[in-house]
Amino acid sequence: MFVFTQLFKRRTIRKYIKTLSPMLVTSYGPREAYTNGQIAAVLAQSGLSRRYEHYAYALFGDQYPDLHQELADGLFAGTAFNALQIIDMARPSLWKGGTNTDDFSNRHGQNSRY
Repeated sequence: MFVFTQLFKRRTIRKYIKTLSPMLVTSYGPREAYTNGQIAAVLAQSGLSRRYEHYAYALFGDQYPDLHQELADGLFAGTAFNALQIIDMARPSLWKGGTNTDDFSNRHGQNSRY
């Protein structure tokens, strides 16, 4: 049962990072830490599960230092982090799709007929 709990917790934390980061930035601007009221308002607007909401407060705010350390161990190899680093994690990668112009990759890779 512990495995399923960890799975759901990790999935919810990923959703919090992916969904709440852009909402917090558009609503309140980029900050190192958000207040509990700001996090609660964005969490209510998002419609995400509130089962692990204390992790949202630990990710983006200053509350729950023990959970903040647990997240630092899992996400940043034990170093301290702030909300700006979480927001950077939520940004999409630079590649937006399109054709690959590298002949070596196309020869036996993505556009290969073999």
